[in-house]
Amino acid sequence: MKVAVIGSSGGMGRFFVKYFVSRGDDVTGSDPRAASVGQQGFRLARSNLDAVKGAELVLVATPVDRTVETVEEITPRLSAGACVIEISSVKGKVVGPLKKTLQARKVKLLSLHPLFGPSLSEQKGMKICVVETDKGSLGLARRLFPEANLIPMKEKEHDRTMGLILSLTHVLNIAYAGTVSRYVSAKEFRKLETPTSSVQLTLAEGVLSQSPSLYSYIQLENDFSSEFLGALIGELSSLKRLIDSKDRDGFEKRFSEISRAFVGDSESAIGSVYQAFEKSSS
Repeated sequence: MKVAVIGSSGGMGRFFVKYFVSRGDDVTGSDPRAASVGQQGFRLARSNLDAVKGAELVLVATPVDRTVETVEEITPRLSAGACVIEISSVKGKVVGPLKKTLQARKVKLLSLHPLFGPSLSEQKGMKICVVETDKGSLGLARRLFPEANLIPMKEKEHDRTMGLILSLTHVLNIAYAGTVSRYVSAKEFRKLETPTSSVQLTLAEGVLSQSPSLYSYIQLENDFSSEFLGALIGELSSLKRLIDSKDRDGFEKRFSEISRAFVGDSESAIGSVYQAFEKSSS
């Protein structure tokens, strides 16, 4: 298969270049950055339009806020029957415009959300959301990624779920690190850290090591981010009232209520925390 990867020098672009090359596909990439994947079966084109010429499959791995304009740029060069894969983490403002643009050229749209980063070492079992743009979406994804763990979702369901999985997780860790940094440096914190605080700060640092542009897009363009942030603020405010009033019974009651919602996960979680801490300390 002739495959084009737009944004081939970025993290996810490089990941998918390697994936399609490993399948034996003929892969062409395009990226304004100089870096490229140096391996047999891959070549770097001079432009996006050159890259997609004659391509049967085009994967767009540009920054998420440039996905729509990139697809609009390449669409006139696409052949009828070709397929465009977009991998944005927020679908609400992407899928509709892309379907409209591509349908006019009789080009298929496959909307995916890889639930991993480019450093994933094992392709088998990789978790990918498949946003169902038509009845054939899941079947097409299975043919392209036969060993992946594919999770079919509707567009709105995807964004609402990602409001919890991504938006809430990111903003919680940003706020945690921001609070810690008001009082002590990371170095001072590490001197007295416990396993749980160590893992929490490591998570926060992991979030903060990522692109501010990507993370601002995830927060601001997901229509559910504000709803879940409001719910988080409500939980924190409730806990603060219990602490301020020294309501020990009330605190323990709320603690137990939340814990019961995670029966099973909670029981094994502390062991995982200690394993992560010991691994990072060794």
